[in-house]
Amino acid sequence: MIGKPLPLRDLGFRSTLELVEDMPEVVRVCPYEKDTFILKAIADETTKAIAKLVARQRSARARKSAAVKADAASPSKNPQSFLRRGRAPVLPATVKAELQDLLS
Repeated sequence: MIGKPLPLRDLGFRSTLELVEDMPEVVRVCPYEKDTFILKAIADETTKAIAKLVARQRSARARKSAAVKADAASPSKNPQSFLRRGRAPVLPATVKAELQDLLS
């Protein structure tokens, strides 16, 4: 979106998956099949109608295709390997808002 990699280290994260796991109100990590997962954006009041329309048009084939693409793009198939120990870093509200806007 901004033409640069996310500043994960500056924000206190080791991976993009760690970042999204710290934003449960924005994105949800869902197990899919053996050793795979899907990231699902969480709809807010302004995007619920759109999410409902998208959910209606998806077929089982489209969902499977999306899962294969997500699996191919992920550096690791196991989200549990990214779980942090101790207190999670605080993500700035502006970064959360920009990511939520991007996901919606």
